[in-house]
Amino acid sequence: MLLIHTLNSTNYIKTMIKKLFFAIYFLIITTDLNSKESDVHIESGQTWYLDKRSNKFSSYNSKVLYFFSTDAYSTYKARKFSDWDIFSIVDTRDLVRLNKGDKVEILKPRHGESVYEVKLLDGFEKNKNYFVIKDDLIDHFELIEQTDET
Repeated sequence: MLLIHTLNSTNYIKTMIKKLFFAIYFLIITTDLNSKESDVHIESGQTWYLDKRSNKFSSYNSKVLYFFSTDAYSTYKARKFSDWDIFSIVDTRDLVRLNKGDKVEILKPRHGESVYEVKLLDGFEKNKNYFVIKDDLIDHFELIEQTDET
């Protein structure tokens, strides 16, 4: 009887240690994912370039900018709440597809800083204002470091 009680205690301890390691691992991953977004400071006048693979002639392998801030915001909400039926109805003709390396300049935030108005600096549609979702900006674009010339 004592042997069974000892085995159960050993299994209990092993189970608790596994749960503790899993909790620590989950905490580290969550902290790492949240730190990526918190490290980025987006402000007007910054220039960002598209760092991820994108092809403007491909409908499934391209990063986009939106003509209307409401389209970008509705897509943001659809992603956030996983409800694509209600929130996200965007006409594909109201999107600008980008090529890798295209640059945008940040103009101002919209919809509580979840969407940014940007000026496209490259391509056929350059020097026009569009909108980008903040998460897409952080995930797919890189900030071009500005050098102070004084």
